[in-house]
Amino acid sequence: MLGQLRKNLKFGVFQNGMNEEIKKEVKREIEEFNGLLDEETAYLLVMEKMGKLRRNKIKDLIGKVSSKVSLYAKIESFGKKERDFANAIIGDETGHCVLKLWEHNAHIANYLEEGDVIKIANGWCKEGAYGLEINVGKYGLIEKINKEIKTKKEFGIKRGIFCLRGILRKKYPTKVYIGEKEKFVAKILIDDYEIFLFDERVRDIQKFREGDEIAILWLYKNGSGKINATDFSRILEMD
Repeated sequence: MLGQLRKNLKFGVFQNGMNEEIKKEVKREIEEFNGLLDEETAYLLVMEKMGKLRRNKIKDLIGKVSSKVSLYAKIESFGKKERDFANAIIGDETGHCVLKLWEHNAHIANYLEEGDVIKIANGWCKEGAYGLEINVGKYGLIEKINKEIKTKKEFGIKRGIFCLRGILRKKYPTKVYIGEKEKFVAKILIDDYEIFLFDERVRDIQKFREGDEIAILWLYKNGSGKINATDFSRILEMD
């Protein structure tokens, strides 16, 4: 669909494919963003608001780079919430990934909760430190919707974000790194997996004892292959 849109633009017939109502809405979007949107982006936002935009699935975006991403997703876990940036783990029926929100969309994160289902339009995706990362920036759209999405947590190491469970075999002493901001790091052993915990996750592990069966959600491997649990990770006791 997007490829055909770009082809239409290239041959100068993009406007001819719109009815008058859509042309007016596209013009209104461009004016609302002070002329910073091109016609294609404005058109996609209009189609989104009209409910006519084709949705992506997380599984289909893995390993791809795209400048036009639209999907429904469930917020599984929030990480950082700062003035101009927020991140979270989102999922749909096909998988999970990291969501990064920028500029005004980071502010919207303050009004969302874990478990909410959101609509994303005009985002972009790439492969990053966490595997698939979906970004929503200045010209993107995110909002809460009334929709149910059933997600499934799968356990085992894989590319991108993953979950592990097993017996907490060993808790190593916490290390503190002093800089502009104190950083806490602790290593644990779950079955045969070494996992490095950071900051809040270091505090979370203190309520568990060696021998407990636990699950850690939303882990990732860093560039050196170490398994990390960070701000959006969660540590749970297994029943």
